[in-house]
Amino acid sequence: MGVRINVQMTSNIGNFADDMLDRLSRGETKAAERLLTLSLPRTPLDNGPLREAGAVEPAETPEAGAQVVFDTPYAARLHEHPEFTFQEPGTGGKWLEETALENRKELGDIIRKEATGA
Repeated sequence: MGVRINVQMTSNIGNFADDMLDRLSRGETKAAERLLTLSLPRTPLDNGPLREAGAVEPAETPEAGAQVVFDTPYAARLHEHPEFTFQEPGTGGKWLEETALENRKELGDIIRKEATGA
């Protein structure tokens, strides 16, 4: 699940369009890093390997987007089954998706701030 922004622009002001695309990519990466930070407390915890496996794959282009990845053999299974009972209160399935939805304004603001240089 990544944040994706499709932007098409033309400009006669030198490298303005390239600079804007670079800033969008940086914004997506920063938003993904924030999403990872926000989602970790909600990530199921047994001995910690799932939380430790959380990482951000930076956006190379705005179209590709940045990705938050939990790279374990069981991460997808746990994420997609919110009906499972987890040991630690406040953790559970859909931890990444729900965190992204609940914090979409903050994540969008991060992208906007980086893109506009504000």
